[in-house]
Amino acid sequence: MNVEQFEGAELHLHVTGSISAALVPWWIHWLRQVNTELVVNVSVTRSATRFVTVKSLRHLANGQVWTDSWDEPDLPRQVNYGKSGESTCFLIFPATLDTLMRLAQGRADSPALMMFQVTDRPIVIADTLPGSNDIVENHLRTLRQRSNIAFAPRTTGVRAGDRSPAELGFNLPGAVSVANNMVRKGRAHE
Repeated sequence: MNVEQFEGAELHLHVTGSISAALVPWWIHWLRQVNTELVVNVSVTRSATRFVTVKSLRHLANGQVWTDSWDEPDLPRQVNYGKSGESTCFLIFPATLDTLMRLAQGRADSPALMMFQVTDRPIVIADTLPGSNDIVENHLRTLRQRSNIAFAPRTTGVRAGDRSPAELGFNLPGAVSVANNMVRKGRAHE
């Protein structure tokens, strides 16, 4: 498989409460194998901890790993400024419908959401949407209007509940490619 490396030195993954979160440890391992010098920071929603443990992510990631809660004792102060260490890009991986709706509404009721609302750095969304309707599509259009947000390319996967085929954005290689393109465009304007 021809895999594109992330071109930056540091990346932030935000893990939300989809069952796909259970696969994130494997993807972090893969990411660090492909990008041996890359620093990976991770934030984890409380709902994601039903599917993956923060402890396992701390063993696999080599950057800051924190729970997306205002009560988190290790919450980095940089989130108030739209930063996570020296991350050049954010990947919401997997991105649940709830997270995307809250982000589109401009909500900042968790540290990670606030960080995403105030950052000017690229945000790539790797979604795991269960379906769509007019309301969902309206919120997705709102997100697409932000110049620093893009979506990972869709890939064929399967639904967890019934194993039926589904088109998903839960695609880390595709998300990395989109992130690289966004970071390159940002550098061209600096």
